[in-house]
Amino acid sequence: MEKTASASFVWINGQEVGYNEGAQEPAEYDVTSFLKPGKNTIAVNVIKYSDGVYLESQDYWRLAGIFDDVWLYAKSDVHLFDWYATTDLDENYENAKLNLQITVNNQSKTDKQNYKVRTSLFNSDNLLVQNFTSDAVQITADNKQIINISSEVLNPKKWTAETPNLYRLTMELINNEGKTEEVITGGIGFKETEIRNQVFYLNGKAIKLNGINTHMQHPNLGHTMDEATIRKDFELFKQFNINCVRISHYPPVTRYLELADEYGFYIIDETGNEAHATESLGDNPDWEPMYRNRVKRMVLRDRNHPSILFWSAGNESGEGKNICAVIDEGRKYDSKRYWMYGGNAFSHHCEEIIGPRYPSPFELKNQVGMVPESIDPRPSFMDEYLSVAGNAGGGLDEYWDVIYQYPRIMGGAIWDFVSPGLRELVRKLTDSSPNNVATHIMGRAKLVAGHDGKGIDLNGHDQWVEVYQDRNIEISGDELTVSLWIFPRDLMEMGGTLLTKGNYQFGLQQIGTNSLDFYIYTSKKTVVRGVLPKDWTQNWHHVAGIYNGKSISIFIDNKKVAEKPVTGNITNFPFPLNVGKNAETHGQHTSGYLCDAIIDQVGIFPKAIEINDLFAAKPDLKNRAALWLDFEQEQNEGEFFSYGIGARTYGSIWPDRIPEPEMWQIKKSAQSISVKWSNNEKMEIEVQNRNFFTNTNAFEARWNLEENGIPIASGKLEVDVEPEAKKNLRSSYPKASAKSWCNLFGNS
Repeated sequence: MEKTASASFVWINGQEVGYNEGAQEPAEYDVTSFLKPGKNTIAVNVIKYSDGVYLESQDYWRLAGIFDDVWLYAKSDVHLFDWYATTDLDENYENAKLNLQITVNNQSKTDKQNYKVRTSLFNSDNLLVQNFTSDAVQITADNKQIINISSEVLNPKKWTAETPNLYRLTMELINNEGKTEEVITGGIGFKETEIRNQVFYLNGKAIKLNGINTHMQHPNLGHTMDEATIRKDFELFKQFNINCVRISHYPPVTRYLELADEYGFYIIDETGNEAHATESLGDNPDWEPMYRNRVKRMVLRDRNHPSILFWSAGNESGEGKNICAVIDEGRKYDSKRYWMYGGNAFSHHCEEIIGPRYPSPFELKNQVGMVPESIDPRPSFMDEYLSVAGNAGGGLDEYWDVIYQYPRIMGGAIWDFVSPGLRELVRKLTDSSPNNVATHIMGRAKLVAGHDGKGIDLNGHDQWVEVYQDRNIEISGDELTVSLWIFPRDLMEMGGTLLTKGNYQFGLQQIGTNSLDFYIYTSKKTVVRGVLPKDWTQNWHHVAGIYNGKSISIFIDNKKVAEKPVTGNITNFPFPLNVGKNAETHGQHTSGYLCDAIIDQVGIFPKAIEINDLFAAKPDLKNRAALWLDFEQEQNEGEFFSYGIGARTYGSIWPDRIPEPEMWQIKKSAQSISVKWSNNEKMEIEVQNRNFFTNTNAFEARWNLEENGIPIASGKLEVDVEPEAKKNLRSSYPKASAKSWCNLFGNS
């Protein structure tokens, strides 16, 4: 089983089989001794908060559950347990040596003699390339035996993101009678990576990576990624010239890598450790085993995928020794790939590929591109270099001018791809005042029995009422009344936000177990504090805060409990009115509770209202209010993408996979084929092919001539430019007038 967040116990037929930590890594159990003939019962207890979550502080929804398939499968006593394939290319990057390390497991009670493994290599057309068979081996009882096989392969097609040529391996376990006991299969690609003179090479080419970070995120399925969504994402990558994906910050589902092998993407596979707020763990020896365990499981699962260009030792987990331990552990299981680390320092001394992250183009040029090998021999890949949160994404042309100028700089990965919103209902409440202010239920708050009819039940977590900014509640005069009924519960002493318009303009806030604050801001913030009644918790109470231009007062159950003199007009601040939340304070780093209470009959008035009128709920109050919420019903008005409480609007596509505007800039700045005028008079263009393995004749080039935005001619253009080359071409389209424009398009 995989993708079980964050920890789990497994039972079969009432007996505990095992325990696993690691929200993203695979766990495997030998359940043979727990099974019985007939019906068996499997139970899994998933724990959301284990000590493992200290290494799972990724910037996305903290969801718990099982997000991938659970498999139950049977093997014979003697079986193929694991395999590991590596490829070495010759000095001309033509012929290859295929090396296989195959592990055979003997779980029987007797030694097994003269077992062999026969391997067959097939190309993408399913034609047999060659067979090779191991020597016979003995496998002792209840033990594993590693079998090593090597074979020369003449000029195989190479795997790159441009040319994702896959081969299929079949491995047959053959017993001492020559019979095949088991067959397994897997895909491989022939490639080789090197670092020479500060430059990272793939198959002898100093490639460039137009990368992006991505989560396993779906608006309906949460962290579950179905194949259709993965394919949709990969098609978007291809359409927008993205050739590299950094999985952030954990290994992806297996199907993601299988399809990356097939489509052709460079994957940076990342260990599932992001301490973030507790980066000191990266230098805590007590945590080293957890760091090592996670990378071991990732590398053992993923190392045969050709799409994995290099590994990452995690993200924002400090700069300590445990990062070195991750890299040391990972190298035990894959000796061929290099390692980077997504730390916040300029670089980590144990990584072989440095960042930095988020430099300016000037810093990238001067601190990386122009630095000689004698100072730092390592190549650079910016695992994060530009965040496209909100309407961001400027400067990409400047970055890519530097990236293309310096071979040391491979490129980088944008933060990030899919916006992490979850689809939720738009739940509209009715404002019974004359103003009909737009008001909505946020989170999973419920309408329940209230003080009079229904009220809204807020459980202390990310549930509140959002009142959208409206001029009628932007109260800035010298009078104000805030009134509500509340049924407080135990968690209020650790949160206690009743109603606020930011930290200053006005609000009601419980403080600890004994006090209630009412505040406004005129020339300064004025706070009046009253003592709560002894029966405050688990009972209905009326609360009102009143400002009459001379003083502010708190009333509880029709009794004035505090008063303080103050004058002047209330200052308006740019924060929305919330019930059960403070929009200025409660954001993504909120660590306490919000409001654990049922609230009813919320009224906001631009005047000082008599307390007796409020307490008696006179019928005309609604007509005098700027806002009146009685929570009697809600209306569903479609759906929206929720980011929770104060999350950032990350992403370059929306959760439903609709591209945002910055995707076109990502596509343009790093485009692998560049076209510009070389001689306008002669109608000559210069075509620069920035691909490393693909001639431009693999693409269809089309031109379109427009005059004042109206197409006047179009056609196709034969373009034959070798990889990493330039060529001037004389166009076949008519000479453009001064008021005409020509666009050239290419399709693969």
